[in-house]
Amino acid sequence: MPIANGRHPHRGRAAQTRSTRGNAIRRVLLAAGPVSSLLYVVATDGLAASRWDGYLRTEQMVSELFAVGSPGRDVLVAFTWLYTALFVAFGVGVWNSVHGNRALRIAGGLLIAYGLWNIMGALYPLTLGDDASIPMHIFATNIQLALMVAAMCFVAAGFHGRMRWYSILSLVASALMGMVAFMAAPGPNLVLGVGERISIGAFLLWVAVLAVALWRSAQDKPAEERRQQSAR
Repeated sequence: MPIANGRHPHRGRAAQTRSTRGNAIRRVLLAAGPVSSLLYVVATDGLAASRWDGYLRTEQMVSELFAVGSPGRDVLVAFTWLYTALFVAFGVGVWNSVHGNRALRIAGGLLIAYGLWNIMGALYPLTLGDDASIPMHIFATNIQLALMVAAMCFVAAGFHGRMRWYSILSLVASALMGMVAFMAAPGPNLVLGVGERISIGAFLLWVAVLAVALWRSAQDKPAEERRQQSAR
């Protein structure tokens, strides 16, 4: 069998098949990001809040839904592990989608760490009516926030154009509204409830947009590789 340009045709097809399979896996991992964001909203302000008579979504913290003594805590304990698994999968998808881009690689690692650190928040929840639970919960939450901010910064550094500016704006909105909500604590009040949800929502939406941006690049990769191979 003739070998064109020193390459065996079967090897070329095998390499292309592996590349296609790898891109499919990356797209599945990236899809875990938007799914985790959607499930977060459904599990917290949907299922957990609906089990707490008198809970005011516009005035009370999301953290209260996770707290020991909350009527919806049993729902969120199970959800925490699912969210952690989905978000870590998303972080792995980001890591595997950005070969050659150091900033985005670091962002992928930070997103994995953010997902895993979510477990610490579950280990140190608030306890309703017990102020002694607050310091460790704040510590665990602040570490997670630091990982979130760092990941968004590295994504902004790794992208050009619209995704860079969107990441910066999302980071500013999330951080600013988070600080506003923190100053309005302990509540309940409108600034606390709405401010915290805008802060969380900005990050959840950013995760979905990042997944779409990287999904498109993963889709374009096989065509680009075929063009490179034909040019050799």
